[in-house]
Amino acid sequence: MNIEKSKQLFEEAKKIIPGGVNSPVRAFKSVGGTPVFIKRASGSRLYDIDGNEFIDYIGSWGPHIFGHNPPFIKKALLEAIENGTSFGAPTKLEVEVAKLITELVPSVEMVRMVNSGTEATMSAVRAARGFTGKEKIIKFEGCYHGHADFFLIKAGSGALTLGVPTSPGVTKSNAADTLIADFNNIGSVKSLVKANKNDIAAVIIEGVVGNMGVVKADDKFIKELRTICDEEKI
Repeated sequence: MNIEKSKQLFEEAKKIIPGGVNSPVRAFKSVGGTPVFIKRASGSRLYDIDGNEFIDYIGSWGPHIFGHNPPFIKKALLEAIENGTSFGAPTKLEVEVAKLITELVPSVEMVRMVNSGTEATMSAVRAARGFTGKEKIIKFEGCYHGHADFFLIKAGSGALTLGVPTSPGVTKSNAADTLIADFNNIGSVKSLVKANKNDIAAVIIEGVVGNMGVVKADDKFIKELRTICDEEKI
């Protein structure tokens, strides 16, 4: 496969963009090779600047559930752009979208729009800490919740061990407030809760974990986790 144009552009990008890409998952460093630079996409296909065609199994990491550039979404985007791109003020459309989300997802009572998943999870944890007056959180090893400092933590030796940073720049004091539990292991959660009685503000979890092989949370585990949080006021 010819990717000469991508190689040339990657070398150029590395001079002005750290690592040559704007997200570590695009760098290919851990798997080898050169990232291909995409020119366009349609349906289930991606096309790079060298003219190669790829089947896309990623869907821009989730949002393209209708495929790339579907006509009805393109039409809606073009109509919206006619009114402007960003206003820095409330709009009718955001109220309509928030209302639709609460109707489609019964457990969502209110909606706050943010720019990224990291902002969403970071704000949720901050709100939990502010509401409960507690500082520690429990996350599960292998789960990804964005790149806020207190999420970039892995487990130490044993379920009761405080988290340690896995990314340079994350302080030990920040990591100390993140407790690591084993996914689908309610016993590890109970041990952490017992050892940190009245100190845990929130438990954050992925219902289906993508970064360790698309692993689904057991129904029994989720129900028991909900019970623990209710009983411990987490």
